[in-house]
Amino acid sequence: MATLPLSFALALALAVLMHWWPRLPADWRRRISIATSAAGIAFLVAALQAEGLRESALTSTVLVGPAVLTATASASASLHYYVLTAFCLSLGFAGLAFGEALSRWLSPRPLASAVAVAWLVTVVRFLLEKSAAPEPLVQAMGVTWLAPVAGAYLSTGLGPEWPRPLARTLLAYAFLVRGFVAALGVLATRLGLGTHYDVSALTSVPVAVTGAVYTFTPGGWPQVFWLTLLPQLAVWPVLTVIAGLLGGALAATWPRRAARRSGTLADDPAARGRD
Repeated sequence: MATLPLSFALALALAVLMHWWPRLPADWRRRISIATSAAGIAFLVAALQAEGLRESALTSTVLVGPAVLTATASASASLHYYVLTAFCLSLGFAGLAFGEALSRWLSPRPLASAVAVAWLVTVVRFLLEKSAAPEPLVQAMGVTWLAPVAGAYLSTGLGPEWPRPLARTLLAYAFLVRGFVAALGVLATRLGLGTHYDVSALTSVPVAVTGAVYTFTPGGWPQVFWLTLLPQLAVWPVLTVIAGLLGGALAATWPRRAARRSGTLADDPAARGRD
């Protein structure tokens, strides 16, 4: 629990930066790309200096039960630094080499941009877990944190009647993102890959509401269906849409609150009428 505020702050900063990067002015995109590349070099230096092994406990949470230890990752202490090096240098190079083209393509396609961010974060989290990265860093790389920020990003430009079109867009976003997570979970479980996406260790799952205990064969399709596919494709999309709508509502009301504080609405009779 002590790592939760740090993970949340890191996740929020990364989510905002990665979502809004295509819409930033060219000079700011260039500065961010240079800073990202510099961070990659710093991680490379840290990797070359790291020694020994790291171990990290991985837990999976099923919606009907508590968090359960599913695996213990063990890797070279430098490995997660190499993952971060590749991540940062790849983003920095792409921003510097193709920044203008990427911005022109992604800016009018907010759904594709938001989904790409979520898929990238999912892959990076998988690699960080395999490399026994520190818990705050691993927890920050989660698509659950992205939903409110994605909702705020997708709501921009929708106009005053934003809730209904945003809900439709968020539904598509939720299934595209959670479908990708579900596919990764199926592979991780069937192949025993050991990350938190791998639920093969959850062979006995208690249901808090009824007190019943369900048993599964490790890596079997019933386990995959009940512990991966059903939560990811039936429950998490609903929660994603709700969180996204909350983020969209905040994004929609923020300019109006700022205008009230600056006195803009008070001086605009038309704006008062819309209130």
